Amino acid sequence: MPRVLTIPPSAPFLPTLARALLDGALVEGFGPRGDPLALAGATVFLPTRRAGRLFAEALLEASGGTALLLPRIVPLGDVDEDALAFSEDAPVLAAPHAISPVHRRLVLARLVAHWRDTLSKAAGREAVAAGTGATFALADALGALFDDLTTAGLEVEQLDGLVPDELDRYFKVGLDFVRIARRAFTAYLEAAGLVEPAFRRDALVDAEARRLTGLGAAAGPVIAAGSTGSMPATARLLKAIASLPLGAVVLPGLDLGLDAPSFERIADPRDGAPDHPQFGLARLIGTLGVTRGEVCALAPPAPFGREVLMGEALRQAETSDLWATLSDRLPPDALAAAMAGISVVEADDPRAEALAVALLLRDSLERPGETAALVTPDRDLARRVAAEMARFGVALDDSAGTPLADSPAGRLAGLIAAAAAEALAPVPLFALLTHPGARFGLDAAAKAEAVAALELAALRGPRPAAGIEGLRAALAGFDPESCRRLDPRRRLDGRAIARAGDLVDRLDAALGPLLALGDRHGAVPLAELVAAHRAACVAAAGPLDPEAEDPAEAALARTFDMLGEVAADGPGLDLSAYAEAAGALFADAMVRPRAEPDARIRILGPLEARLVYVNRVVLGALVEGAWPQIAQTDPWLSRPMRSTLGLDVPERRIGLSAHDFAQAFGAREVVLTFAAKVGGTQSVPSRFLQRLKTVAGEAEWTAACGRGARFMQAARRLDDAPAVPRATRPAPAPPLALRPRQLSVTEIETFLRDPYSIYARHVLGLVPLDPLDAVPGGAERGTALHEAIGRFTAAFPRELPPDALERLLEEGRRAFAPLAAFPAEHALWWARFERAAAFLVAFELERRMDLDGVAAEAGGRLEIALASSTFHLTGRADRIEMRRDGALNIVDYKTGSAPSAKQAASLSPQLPLEAAMAQRGAFRNVPAAPVEELLYVELKGGATGGEEKPVRVKDRSTADLANDALAGLESLLKAFENVAQGYRSLAAPQWAGRYGDYDHLARVREWALSGEEGE
Repeated sequence: MPRVLTIPPSAPFLPTLARALLDGALVEGFGPRGDPLALAGATVFLPTRRAGRLFAEALLEASGGTALLLPRIVPLGDVDEDALAFSEDAPVLAAPHAISPVHRRLVLARLVAHWRDTLSKAAGREAVAAGTGATFALADALGALFDDLTTAGLEVEQLDGLVPDELDRYFKVGLDFVRIARRAFTAYLEAAGLVEPAFRRDALVDAEARRLTGLGAAAGPVIAAGSTGSMPATARLLKAIASLPLGAVVLPGLDLGLDAPSFERIADPRDGAPDHPQFGLARLIGTLGVTRGEVCALAPPAPFGREVLMGEALRQAETSDLWATLSDRLPPDALAAAMAGISVVEADDPRAEALAVALLLRDSLERPGETAALVTPDRDLARRVAAEMARFGVALDDSAGTPLADSPAGRLAGLIAAAAAEALAPVPLFALLTHPGARFGLDAAAKAEAVAALELAALRGPRPAAGIEGLRAALAGFDPESCRRLDPRRRLDGRAIARAGDLVDRLDAALGPLLALGDRHGAVPLAELVAAHRAACVAAAGPLDPEAEDPAEAALARTFDMLGEVAADGPGLDLSAYAEAAGALFADAMVRPRAEPDARIRILGPLEARLVYVNRVVLGALVEGAWPQIAQTDPWLSRPMRSTLGLDVPERRIGLSAHDFAQAFGAREVVLTFAAKVGGTQSVPSRFLQRLKTVAGEAEWTAACGRGARFMQAARRLDDAPAVPRATRPAPAPPLALRPRQLSVTEIETFLRDPYSIYARHVLGLVPLDPLDAVPGGAERGTALHEAIGRFTAAFPRELPPDALERLLEEGRRAFAPLAAFPAEHALWWARFERAAAFLVAFELERRMDLDGVAAEAGGRLEIALASSTFHLTGRADRIEMRRDGALNIVDYKTGSAPSAKQAASLSPQLPLEAAMAQRGAFRNVPAAPVEELLYVELKGGATGGEEKPVRVKDRSTADLANDALAGLESLLKAFENVAQGYRSLAAPQWAGRYGDYDHLARVREWALSGEEGE
């Protein structure tokens, strides 16, 4: 009879297995304890390499540390090919070998891309897989389907007639492609001398099963432990091992206590429960040819054992009515004992959850000899916990490692592809240049200086022209003298520009070949893209060595080597599509740190955790969508189609996840954590957690939550800091010698509304930098419009030409030309300018009948005597009209909304102050004269093109407005002659909630919370 055993979850799996093997409890008649050589004749199959390493340690510990020869320990996925080489199945080892995952992804992506293009041409639009990312995702799904078909032993002909008429037409189209792709891929593999990975794996596993069966007792003791036999080939191997004279199969956590009717129903072919944790094991023991009653336990459950508790909590929904008699199977004292070591932590969000988990793991280090592990399928939580543990100086042993794309070397490769794909646009280029690994042959100090110069001269502000030549043109045209007085770019000298130019030359040498591929029309062979990408990485960061000490660099080198070998079989892509596909091309590569066998704290995936025993287990991210993960639907076959073929349904993964969940409860202490909110939305606690809560009852669950609450309290206290006094509204008062003695009329409004901005700009000398790759906004539009109108008015100060509109539009084309690099903004603004120009010409024709002349963009300067100094008020009037009666009109053009007359008479005094200057002859080439009219002209370019907004205040003349504005300014300036008068932040803001360039320096968002802004 097949020998099948099990180890309950509460018994440490690998130590129990090691003791049983040494004591002869595992294989009848084989008890090698005391004989250091006997173990060498045994073979042990385990699910993973990590389990193999840990089992070797467990054997040494169980032997008391005495020297012994270890058995042959083989991961179930890696059949011992050396043993097969001397068997009748040796031909299996010869070619064809399995196609690599990245090679298969490229070949299938090429088939999917061709299918997509064919469908798109037929439909006249994008039909499926719009984009490179979707193409590779469908290729991966197609590869997974091929694996399922191979594992199930299905041929392509069995797909015929699979689509009922009532299903969407897409499934028929998709299934037709699956048939074609399956045949085409099979033909490709035959021509290349390769086979599918699943076929090769199953062939080797079946060959091993035949080898062991043929050897019989001569095979020696053979043990397979820890596998659930989820793949048919593995189940066949387990059956062969269990049937050997000296063979044994050890199952992980077979539930021997669940009532027989419930257990039998789990694997029922008609009414089974693939989402049940025992589904796989129930099906496996049927394959092995034994009943549950014939399976022996190698060890009793621990005193705190939770086997009955978890069996009840996760029982099939159809039998959950038995919870009404729960106390018959799980008495209150047994329930209390099982729940005693369980704690529940409900965090506010994932960050708080990670901090609480880190404190739990850190707490275990304070207990001598205690081990702990975070078990979670959520890689984001794992990374957060690792980062939090770094605060304590603790490096974690993470079994999953880091995806290559997220490692420093992988990120650099991605940034190079992205920068090249966007033709060295400022944002991706700056990200590349600031990556520590992108040295371009420069030392750190020289690179920092060159990057700073290039950033200021070419990357900030509007985007330069594309590519290397665009950067060179931007540097060649850069003039520090054209920058504003306080602009830091004025400090760039010739040496700084030369350093930036040298960096651009290095970029050209490194990225030039890759950029050149982006200039090609149509698709570029993938092999050329990969070669140019690798060369760019080498030029930027140095040689790539597959044997490098840095595991990330070594993984990147191996990935490029593999891609270089198989890229010829991939789809042709343009450079942008290649940059998008880089993540998929690097998807299989993981960067794993060197394992620490003595690590007391670990991060494990659910599969890795099955056989690893630790004292404290933290089950993290227990929310729906993470544990269990959302069942992924097959884009190629619907659920009924998969069921008809006999393929696993998506719920099978839920069953595996439930088994992992139940196995983790074998630890002495179990902590369950979840976040109340994930991604800013309310989360749903895991169905496993909710079932456990139901079975535990309110009292026991409340106690478990109370035990977990102390860790959340500690997490909240960890970042506590002494109370900091609330920031107050600043009002710095610099010495009089540092205070500005010149302001423009447009800055007076800022002086009145927000004196702190005047302090920051003119006392501290701070000027905001333009953003990287700044998109032109209202300021650029206003500058272009004023430039066009100013040139037109200066060209025709008295009479308009007959073709006035065309001449104005011509000036507009010149002024708006720099904005042509932004087609969307240029198209919108030019249409508005054309309407504004028509309005403006009509406006000119009407007004010039009463004028002697017009001064455009007239500059002026007015001295104001103060007690200790002289203040200069400067201004540039958009338009000053000289009337035939000797008076003046002052006109200001606005591309936005003009101030109201009431605002102009108080806190927006630009036009009244210009009037005061004009009355005193402060404008060049404009004689002193009374001002009759103040006028704003809104040129928004709407339906009417523009609108006149005269400044008129009841019972006050223009002279009154001008004199009052000047008197108010003099009063303000005299107030600031007092050294105690500070530059108060937001003294009279126009808009609540709108923040200025310097408000972060004034800490407005801090002191505004106190309600002070309501004064």
